[in-house]
Amino acid sequence: MRFALKLMIAALIAAPAFGNPLPAAASGTQRWIVTFKPTVKDAGRQQALSALGVTAQTVIASQGNTDTGFSAAIVDLPAGQTLTKPQAAQLAGSPLANIASIEPDQRVKWIQQADLSFQATPFNAAAFAGLKFPRAGSMSADMLKYGAAFARPEITWGVNRVHAPAAWDTTQGQGVKVAVIDTGIDLHQQDLYGEVDGGYSAITKTENPADYQDDNGHGTHVSGIIAAHRDNEGVVGVAPKARLYAVKVLGADGSGNLSDVIDGIIWATNHGMQVANMSLGAPIDSPAMHEAIQYAAGMGMVVVAAAGNSGGAVGFPGAYPEVVTVAASDSQDRVAPFSSRGPAVDFIAPGVDIVSDRLGGGVVSYSGTSMATPMVTGLAALSISQGWSGLGGPDGVMAQLVRAATPLPGLTTDEQGHGMIDAYKLVH
Repeated sequence: MRFALKLMIAALIAAPAFGNPLPAAASGTQRWIVTFKPTVKDAGRQQALSALGVTAQTVIASQGNTDTGFSAAIVDLPAGQTLTKPQAAQLAGSPLANIASIEPDQRVKWIQQADLSFQATPFNAAAFAGLKFPRAGSMSADMLKYGAAFARPEITWGVNRVHAPAAWDTTQGQGVKVAVIDTGIDLHQQDLYGEVDGGYSAITKTENPADYQDDNGHGTHVSGIIAAHRDNEGVVGVAPKARLYAVKVLGADGSGNLSDVIDGIIWATNHGMQVANMSLGAPIDSPAMHEAIQYAAGMGMVVVAAAGNSGGAVGFPGAYPEVVTVAASDSQDRVAPFSSRGPAVDFIAPGVDIVSDRLGGGVVSYSGTSMATPMVTGLAALSISQGWSGLGGPDGVMAQLVRAATPLPGLTTDEQGHGMIDAYKLVH
């Protein structure tokens, strides 16, 4: 399996809400991320920072009684001053040996990088009503009884294409905790009202609902694809009874600090999220972000991320082997021209003209691997609700997703990975 990691079983301790927001870096300063080795505790961090001659503005750290965790300090230095990892000759017997990596914090337009085609397209009522149904010849006798369910107007072509309704008599993802690491979630959206059980703003460092309210729309659209109500109104998600948590790491313009994205991953892990949706990405290979992803996977959280929309190489975090990485297809099972590709791609899912919830109410159609990713997140939630995360953690879930996937004709492995996942096969 691509992300075989030792699953560490530990009791997670729920963290209280954080206090004051991390102040913005002062003018004329550069913010840095100092990441420590997994076994380093607070005293070791303090000693290493003292040896570097810097002071932490804040610390992002794992919680619980684990032998292996994650911790990073955010520090400010005058602009032009470089902070580098000490050379090997400096490490012998020194607290500096506790440092795993040092890198500049960066502010990135994560949505622009991961979703270049994230633009509203005209709503096509005829296409929405005339959904693409599975061919009768490709359906078993058991699946044919779901014909009426597939015809419900709230079921979009993408949710229908992965055959989500065929799983709902068995499971709708009941109780599975899904972190949407994004721009927040619109807590007043009718399709999502009551679906959000909590959240966190990595920007303000609080668990105040007002702070993780969506102010962009991207996170709300993604959330609807995962778990919108099944109520004959608006749209319905792939796993309509999964429980959503809004982890806001990006601002209204879709930009966010690398350190805030890392903070969101660690918050989700510390709070026992079972799957995290990351419909974002950038061409930044960050050692700190990779260590955060490795910690999350090791603690049992399935991380699903967008391949990206450059049409070229897969971005990060999707390029990391511990991540379930998703490319985008259209309604004719062709790879979307914008979809990034390469050996890091694990699956393909509908990502063109995907109707989902709009910030402020109603629905809107968007395209991007950002839309394909929550399709697979919802499918992962269906698998987790069946107990597969308890049989090997993320590897157990991945094995079930692979078992239920079928390669699409005419596409390469770099374009589609294992292929399209079928929800019916996933739960039967």
